[in-house]
Amino acid sequence: MKRMGSALLCVMLLASLLLTGCSFSVDSRKEPETTAEKNFDIGITDQIQEIIDRGYLRVGCKTDVPGFGYYNRETGTYEGLEIDLAYYVAAKIFGLDYTEAKEHDIVRFTAVTVKDRFDVLEAGTVDCLIATVTITDEREEKYVFSDPYHVDSVGLMVLSEPGDERSISSKAITSITQLDGKIIGIPRNATTREAFIRYTEANDISVNPIFVEYNTYNALYDALKNEKIDAFAVDRSILEGYRDSSMTILPDRFARQPYGVCVPEEKKDLIDVANVVLEELEYRGIALE
Repeated sequence: MKRMGSALLCVMLLASLLLTGCSFSVDSRKEPETTAEKNFDIGITDQIQEIIDRGYLRVGCKTDVPGFGYYNRETGTYEGLEIDLAYYVAAKIFGLDYTEAKEHDIVRFTAVTVKDRFDVLEAGTVDCLIATVTITDEREEKYVFSDPYHVDSVGLMVLSEPGDERSISSKAITSITQLDGKIIGIPRNATTREAFIRYTEANDISVNPIFVEYNTYNALYDALKNEKIDAFAVDRSILEGYRDSSMTILPDRFARQPYGVCVPEEKKDLIDVANVVLEELEYRGIALE
């Protein structure tokens, strides 16, 4: 009887072990939870294939905006976040990474200014503009834009310590309210003047300045430095690139300025690529700097 009890106990223990083993075996075969990689592939349309067949992407860029589009004469290279974005877009088209895109020289840059950038685009000299082009309703009637890759606002830069009493800037300017009758330098063909007027009217600021257009930012900087104008008005990020120790950017800021990649209607497929690139950069936490 004791032997039978012992045998029964052994059987029960063996069954328990087998059941436990089976249970562990099933759990061990569970697939680990994974997060699927997001797809950032692009479609190779006829418009994109044309760029691939050519062997490089043609981009209109600024050469005088430090931090965005700037040509460094000492190194003979283009630099800035817009230059980087151009390489990222080209890399996506040609199936390369950013470093390979730069090494293989698959972007050809054409220098553009505020005055001529749309002429260059419409002439077909470039595939796209990545040149601090602000997205506006009026421009969207003629061109196609990507999602914004940078959002700025218009600002005003003045001399911190103006010259003598004969200077037009004899009194230091500390606010937009002091610009009545003053001379404001602005880029030619930019939206700065309209933005200034809308802002002052909306905020009941009674000023009536004189606006003078210049073809380049360098010319505007020189005009302020030499006291030919009282203020240099343009996007604040551009002003930051030109500000030196003798200049101050006023706290006033107005007119939201979203920058986008810009193409003509016949190259709109390139915008799909640009938007995929911007989405992927955000997804991977890569900041354009």
